[in-house]
Amino acid sequence: MSTQRTDGIAARERAHFEAIASERTELYWAERAPAAPRRRAMRAERLLAAAALDGEPGRRILDVGCGTGEYTREIARRTGATVVALDVAPLLLARARATMPANVRLVAGDIEALPFPSGAFDAVVGNAVLHHLRLDRAIRELRRLLRPGGRFCFAEPNILNPQVFLERRVRFIGRWLENSPDEIAFTRWGLRRTLEGLGLVDVTIRPFDFLYPLTPRSLLGVVERVGRVLERTPGVAEIAGSLLVSAAKP
Repeated sequence: MSTQRTDGIAARERAHFEAIASERTELYWAERAPAAPRRRAMRAERLLAAAALDGEPGRRILDVGCGTGEYTREIARRTGATVVALDVAPLLLARARATMPANVRLVAGDIEALPFPSGAFDAVVGNAVLHHLRLDRAIRELRRLLRPGGRFCFAEPNILNPQVFLERRVRFIGRWLENSPDEIAFTRWGLRRTLEGLGLVDVTIRPFDFLYPLTPRSLLGVVERVGRVLERTPGVAEIAGSLLVSAAKP
């Protein structure tokens, strides 16, 4: 199913990711790194814990910006919920389709105008998606799709992390790492103000992720344990790589 614009940000994002997908399987350099499987599992665990949907039958989840479906498969497997996986790039969805479980439906669409009724989902989730979007338009649409009390849960890049800062502020580094032309990154307090201003409540944003993608497999356990300590350390936690975003519709 497809409901897409062909102009502006949506068109540039689609062109960027389909160009990468035409050359290789992974869309991001971090997905080719040794720590990628563990990072993916860790993020899926945290997103679903924030969404509070584990073990609840009959739930519906919208997975936004699903790409080739790495996180979609984790979400579908862990929850058993009906998952609608959305992306702007049909080529990515075509690649994802062959390995999707039966409880997943793939949709190519524009997040600013989606073909679902209001209140259709118990949760909307996504990994590294909001920083590609026009938040004022996208958040209003996602809020519309949530049932009252539905959860809004995302993992997003933290601009206070040194590498993320350089990627966004030094253009040649961003191009070298194949960042898309419109993506940004957030501070947790700035993003919180934005989400609250757009009508979400119970907004909690906390830094996480000190497990660097290039960590050798033999050191994953040690680095992850140290990272969890750093996430609880005032001051140091603020430079973690990502922000875990949790909010709700009133």
